[in-house]
Amino acid sequence: MATIMMLIMIGLLLLGFPMMIPLITAAVVGFVMMFDGFGQMGTFIQQMMGGIRPASLIAVPMFILAADIMTRGQSADRLINMVMAFIGHVKGGLAISTATSCTLFGAVSGSTQATVVAVGSPLRPKMLKAGYSDSFTLALIVNASDIAFLIPPSIGMIIYGVISETSIAELFIAGIGPGLLILLMFSVYCLIYAYKNNVPTEEKASWKQRAVSVRDASWPLMFPVIIVGGIYGGIFSPTEAAAVCVLYAFLLEFVIFRSLKLTDVYRIAKSTGLITAVV
Repeated sequence: MATIMMLIMIGLLLLGFPMMIPLITAAVVGFVMMFDGFGQMGTFIQQMMGGIRPASLIAVPMFILAADIMTRGQSADRLINMVMAFIGHVKGGLAISTATSCTLFGAVSGSTQATVVAVGSPLRPKMLKAGYSDSFTLALIVNASDIAFLIPPSIGMIIYGVISETSIAELFIAGIGPGLLILLMFSVYCLIYAYKNNVPTEEKASWKQRAVSVRDASWPLMFPVIIVGGIYGGIFSPTEAAAVCVLYAFLLEFVIFRSLKLTDVYRIAKSTGLITAVV
């Protein structure tokens, strides 16, 4: 059966079909062969329900919901402004700030999709205006956002932990070092690119502006403290940490910053449902 499915995918790819068509077709053929047609649909549904039954998976939509709230509110912009205030003026600083912002927001949200939106929307136009090529800008934002798969609270780590029955808390702590190392590699590459293409630098922020940016970002910076500190302090589990993040994001954007209204809840929940389905 596996051989037939592989041949179907290779054949359809050679015929020029987009990737989703070979994947869907091979899966349907495999289902028909495994369950002798569509007569055992009940078994198929049971397998689907069993796959999403583990309680740890509840953390996935929770972290995505928290990230969606922050993206539509002010948290993402405050984090980006803080990073720009400190390293935006060095050579390649705008690109390094973009990679750092992706890492920082990934440490807050755990979602690569939310990181692309939160960081790419404000910084991509700035990078293009500063002289960076569009291909470099898009590649940097998309790939730096993947650091969210390593930095806790990584949604990818949660899913891997559930499938492999590995401690999610241990996976979280194990991803910090590699995530920071990849950020360093991105920063070095951005520095080389900026010197090679003679990209101009941004205006240096004053210490007063930096202090203001740190003050504004102090509330969003509490997310990693809550997640990592809460889990390793034995206060709550990774799933409970996700629920606490949603509550904290709601309080920040709806009560403290007042950047969102209750009428936005439906739109945010709908977006969270779509991203969760993709994951």
